[in-house]
Amino acid sequence: MGDERSATTFGEELRRLRLRARLTLESLADASGVSARTIGGLERGHSLGPQHRTVMSLADGLGLDETAREALERLAEQGRQRPVTAPTGWCVPPRPIPDFTGRETELARLADLADGSDATASVVVLSGPGGIGKTTLAVEAGRRLARARGLSLYYVDLRGMDSQALDPSTALFRLLKALGVGNRDLPDDLEGRSGQFRTLLEERPAVVVLDNVRDEEQARPLLPGAGAGMVLVTSRRLLTGLEGVARLPVPVLDSAAAVALLASIIGDADGPRAEGLAELAAQCGGLPLALRIIGNRLATRPAWTARQLADRLADSERRLERINAGDLQITAAFGMSYDQLSPDARRLCRRLALIPGPDFTAPLASVVIGSSVPDTEDLLDELLELVLLTQGDDSRYAFHDLIRLFAADRLVAEEAPAERAALVRLMTDWLLDVAVAAGRWYEPGYGAAPVNWSLPVDLSTSELAAAWLHDEAENWFGAVRVAADHGWNQRVVDTAEAQHWFSDHWPQWPHWHELFALAAEAAEQMGDAVAQATQLNYLSWAQGVRWEQQLSAQTALRAARIAEQAGDVRQQAWGLQYAASALVAQDPAASLSYVRQAERLFVRLGDWEGHLQSLHMMAVNLISMKRPREAITVLHRSEQVARIPQPDPARQRIADVCLVVGTKYLAMAHEELGEDGLAEESYRRVLAHADLADLAGQQADLEQRFARLLYRLGRPDEAVPMLQTARSRFSGLDAADRIAAIDEVLEQWRADM
Repeated sequence: MGDERSATTFGEELRRLRLRARLTLESLADASGVSARTIGGLERGHSLGPQHRTVMSLADGLGLDETAREALERLAEQGRQRPVTAPTGWCVPPRPIPDFTGRETELARLADLADGSDATASVVVLSGPGGIGKTTLAVEAGRRLARARGLSLYYVDLRGMDSQALDPSTALFRLLKALGVGNRDLPDDLEGRSGQFRTLLEERPAVVVLDNVRDEEQARPLLPGAGAGMVLVTSRRLLTGLEGVARLPVPVLDSAAAVALLASIIGDADGPRAEGLAELAAQCGGLPLALRIIGNRLATRPAWTARQLADRLADSERRLERINAGDLQITAAFGMSYDQLSPDARRLCRRLALIPGPDFTAPLASVVIGSSVPDTEDLLDELLELVLLTQGDDSRYAFHDLIRLFAADRLVAEEAPAERAALVRLMTDWLLDVAVAAGRWYEPGYGAAPVNWSLPVDLSTSELAAAWLHDEAENWFGAVRVAADHGWNQRVVDTAEAQHWFSDHWPQWPHWHELFALAAEAAEQMGDAVAQATQLNYLSWAQGVRWEQQLSAQTALRAARIAEQAGDVRQQAWGLQYAASALVAQDPAASLSYVRQAERLFVRLGDWEGHLQSLHMMAVNLISMKRPREAITVLHRSEQVARIPQPDPARQRIADVCLVVGTKYLAMAHEELGEDGLAEESYRRVLAHADLADLAGQQADLEQRFARLLYRLGRPDEAVPMLQTARSRFSGLDAADRIAAIDEVLEQWRADM
């Protein structure tokens, strides 16, 4: 038989009733629908006052009569009525925030941790930069947890970021007083107070918020041992030295929550003043303190609209100074963390603002600080510990936008103009040196980085070079922009030239047109007409990739004119070739005229690559003009040229690409003539060797065209898998329009089959 003594708490009574009914936790869970983990937690006192719905479900599972049900509910009510603030007035939490918004994910995570079955009291470290809303979240979560579990809530601000930080002994004095300990019973030493605090929390579970913790040494004596309580620690540091704690990095608010917070502060979510709230939220970077400051400014200026304030904040150089309201200043929040850094880490923090892209790696950071990569990583760890930086799964570091602006302000305030200018040049040269070396892996006549390569970037293979160019695109291209702004024209032209061949491997990158436009302008400023024509030709290609065909043709013809005036036949020929490429769909007759002119010039120069491409363009024009037999004659000529062995791997690859492309056009010409057997033969021949070209886009286009032919020939079992393969290849190229077109075809085929 179970224990028949009267129980004093809900948990004790629940356990007595379960044992009397001879039920295990699992069998009561099955009977009531309440999880075994929750029942176990209730019996251990994790919640002294569960909700009415839970009590009734348990009563049903226990088969209680009306009298017993009412008695069990009364115990739950008593638990719910326990105070959630310290009755003595010590350690009272801040007043609730009436417009608390968002944080559903974080609140749910904290609730899950509070409901855990571990007998050890839960300790959660909430970390994040100044202004991220750690305190607001911790206090709100503490209130909810205390209310749900019928516990008291205690709060201590440890003032870890200022000169009057609370020592642990004083903090324990306040907490023990809040727990009802009299002065005579208070131990004098830190160890005694810490032990007494742990004992009391085990006997009388509570929710404790330890706010603004400086470091592990300050927090460790305040942490509980066993018991059903919960401690929420907030800190601008990660407190990585604390063991046995859960961790919750506090993120910025998402755009919807940020807009909702602004709307709740101004009390106008839909009126004319609210237009522009989304832009305001974005300018604040989802940082709650910045949002509250801006919301308060807007709320106290009824004549302003959100759009007007957003326009004021649009100037990033003055944004920080305008994010203030009374004694709330975003710079003060960041400054506290900045002041905690060592001198070297402060110097690195402010100099990182010079990096042009949104994120970076340790080697680039080492450039601005002038240290080795390992030493720089130590300083970056210091910035991470204070959450002035974040680090993603890819090991790249990043600032929050507003912290980046703060760092830039500190750079201006603390370093001389000449020193800043030297740093800009040093970083720009470093980024462009690596970009040129990486790009030249793909340029005939170059290949691997120079033998004396000493920069801390591994460019030992073309794959590593391509990975660096992809990963650091925002930084090296940002450096190109910096060079253009400063008039370092040769650097701009050299960098663009080194990327010309690589651009074929990454045609979907959205900035090729800007890169080559900057290089063309830089060449013009240098008075180098040949370089200008060259970069304009590259620009024409980039515009064609963006489907700006008319603009592409105009740019190419301009390049041809400049080259002709400068006496450069090669760039004149390429200008005519690019113009032909741009006009092939809109005006095939004009395109054919330009490409024939280009072919004559290429033959005169002995430029076999240009000659091949002009023959291919000529064939495309002839096919589009319904003259496929002439196109086949031209393509047989191009095949003979493409099959000539080349002296080095880079040029051989060009020949392989041209052979693949030419055979594709040959298949298209045979299709146009209705010679499906010859078309199929050409497609199969080219697909067998398409990987030699190493161009996924070309291979996917081949597969797509061949799949359509196979389907038309009544062979869907072969056509569908091939089209799906093409779709998969396009997926790796972010070619959304091509994927959508394939999906439409596949849907139609399935409907017809």
